[in-house]
Order: sequence, then C-alpha cells, then structure tokens
Amino acid sequence: MKTLKLATLFTIGFFTGHAQNIRTFNNLDISTSLSKNTYQYAVFWGESVQFKSPVPLRFTTGLRLALNNKTTGLYPTAEDSPLSTLRFTKRPWYTTLALPAGVELYFKGIGIGAFQEMLSFSGKKGFKESHTPLGKEEKLRTQGFSGIFSKKQNLTGGVYLICTFNDSFSLKAGWNRISTTFTKVNATQDVGWARLNDDTFSVGIRLNIEK
Repeated sequence: MKTLKLATLFTIGFFTGHAQNIRTFNNLDISTSLSKNTYQYAVFWGESVQFKSPVPLRFTTGLRLALNNKTTGLYPTAEDSPLSTLRFTKRPWYTTLALPAGVELYFKGIGIGAFQEMLSFSGKKGFKESHTPLGKEEKLRTQGFSGIFSKKQNLTGGVYLICTFNDSFSLKAGWNRISTTFTKVNATQDVGWARLNDDTFSVGIRLNIEK
C-alpha cells in the first residue's frame, strides 16, 4: 500500500511540475509576403502550446486566410507540371483558407520558427481570356482542395525570425514559399495543370493572448 501511495504521489508531482512549465496562447498574426511575381496578405488565428524547459519551444496550429495575387507576365512552372509555362495578361486574385502547423524555438525573446500549411481550400476560382491566353471554351481555375502530399498545391510554408517585446506583442520577418496550382479546362475535361512556386519576403505582427 505504501508503494502505491508513493507511486501516486510521484505521478501527481511529475505531471504537476511539467504542467507548470506549459503555457498556452491564442495568436493573431497579420502578415504580408512580397516578391517580383507574387503578393500575399494573410490573417492567422490559432493556438500555441509552449514548453518552457529546457528552452522555450512552441507548437502552433489554427486557420490561415490569405488573399493571393500574381503579377502579369510569363511564368515557368514546376518540373512535374504538364503545362510548361503559364502567362497572365491581367493579375489573378484568389483566396485560400488553410490549416498550418508550426514550431518555434526561443532564446531571450528572440526566436526562430517554421510553418507549413497542411491543407488548403480555394474554391476553384475561374479566369477567362481577360486574364490569360486560352483556347475556345477553355477556362483557367485554381485548385479547389490541396494537401501537403499532393502535386497540385495551393499551399504556403516558410521560416522566420520573431522578436517578442513582451508576452503580448511580436514582430516577424522571414521567407515564404507560395505554391499555386492552376488547371486549364474546357467544356468536357481537364486540359492540363501548372504549379507555380514563388519565394517571397514576409513581414508581420503577432498578438499573443495567454490563456
């Protein structure tokens, strides 16, 4: 009986001690990514779990809503794309709603982080001749649903530095890769698809709300 009591007390003490090293936050991120070819404006709302020892390590997930825009011009596509190039004569705008996962490592208020959207939905927005050269009865549309293991992706991932001034406010700056897939269709079938990968510079602010 004494052994059982000691084991119970030890277990309670172990989990209580570790619980004291865990903090949870709600996060609101507002960010923008810019490059020669792609612009993205994003809002993220999610939750973080931070383990304080031996060094602060934070895991984050939530929902990320992004407004995306490509500039005009000729785009080379990813090597595994059936369409080798894609041209826009007018900027295409489309939105994505995604589920990202991220991790951050801190040291005295300065951290490094990485995130990757795992799933994304964009609603299959269509573009006609006013945006891109097309054949008769053809249309170009975005990828409606995409996942991390699929070739057709509307996903964003990146790495960044984050500076936390206090527990409530942080600034971020880093590098994002934005993957966008467009499928060309006619009245009866898909003609082909093209994935565009673009590296962008990203900046943003974060509000941390401890729970």
